[in-house]
Amino acid sequence: MLWLISQRGKGGKIHHSQDFETDANSIIWFIFESLFVILFIIELVIRWASLKRRSTFFHDGWNICDVILVLASGVDCFVLSLIGIGGQIRFFTVIRALRVIRFVRLVRMFSAFRELWLLVGGLTNSVKALSWVGLVVFMLIYVCGIICTAEIGQNDETYAIGPSYNGEVWPYKQYFGTVFRSMFTLLQVLTLDGWCDDIVRHVVYRQPVMGVFFICFILLTSFGLMNVVVGIIVENTLAAAQVVDKRKEEKLARHRKETVQQLVAILSRSDSKRSGLISLEELRAANQSVIVQKKFESIGLQFEEVEHVFTLLDVDRSGKIELLRFENACRELVGGGKRRDIAQVEVNMGTLANRLDKLDNKFGLIEREVATIAAMTEEFVHNTVRHLTGHDPTLAKR
Repeated sequence: MLWLISQRGKGGKIHHSQDFETDANSIIWFIFESLFVILFIIELVIRWASLKRRSTFFHDGWNICDVILVLASGVDCFVLSLIGIGGQIRFFTVIRALRVIRFVRLVRMFSAFRELWLLVGGLTNSVKALSWVGLVVFMLIYVCGIICTAEIGQNDETYAIGPSYNGEVWPYKQYFGTVFRSMFTLLQVLTLDGWCDDIVRHVVYRQPVMGVFFICFILLTSFGLMNVVVGIIVENTLAAAQVVDKRKEEKLARHRKETVQQLVAILSRSDSKRSGLISLEELRAANQSVIVQKKFESIGLQFEEVEHVFTLLDVDRSGKIELLRFENACRELVGGGKRRDIAQVEVNMGTLANRLDKLDNKFGLIEREVATIAAMTEEFVHNTVRHLTGHDPTLAKR
């Protein structure tokens, strides 16, 4: 059986091979190939069996592609190979490697691969700008290639008269004989790979003025456009990092707000009278629960901070605050570092404004009491003193 397998791919003719090592290698590769095909089949079966609704397995296009490719691999390995025409459809099974693209989704989920994802995102966002830079480089190389072909490649009077500076004949036709060769040579100059000793020195030896041309070309391309390319990639990478951080903060903010809603729902159960108020004692009693403690931790608030917020919101010092105001204050506090500071200032300003209003009311009350005392004093002077002394103060004033 194994000898028959070793004859696969040889046109279906069964003959004794004189190269035993080749037959042994064929058998080993066949065993490995069969092992991988079996593993792929087991993988598909496990994925199908792990679904709660197995009928949805074929709703995913990737699953359908996997089934087709694994079946093709099995037919190629176990059927076509045995009849001597194996390898005809094996090439298409390589398409299964495209599933590696799906790992990009996993890379975004792990913080350890954050730098890799930012690099990929920066390169992806730079494609459009890099395409324009590539077009500019191509046009520049094309124009300069025409100049070099005319001045160097077709200048036989200058370059075909003898050896170059190193005593050897320089093959200028190979470098600048045609426009395409000149463009390829200028691309080599752009990359600074052997540009001086292999190319420019020979040109400057015959035409010193061309040295200025190559210096300007290198400054414009290698030190100019190439640095533009690096700047574009760095800029887009930083922009991708800002987008990722912003999305992460927004996701965290949404999670914290949802947690605040869940926390308020738990605290509202402590309000047996359904008054919409909560006291500090009820809040402390609720904090004894592990669930409430985890909720406070998930939104980044310590219970000491919660007590401080409660104290600020309890303007009238009644020991109770509205649960809705407490919810709004917690939402503002978990909205990020800057938002948290702003919310803290808003709470303090609101508390100060309430206290000032109460102080203003008290001053108004004092003013009314003083006015009442003044009226009583005037009445006392007008009536009591007149009866005691028989003197009318009002007549004395007149």
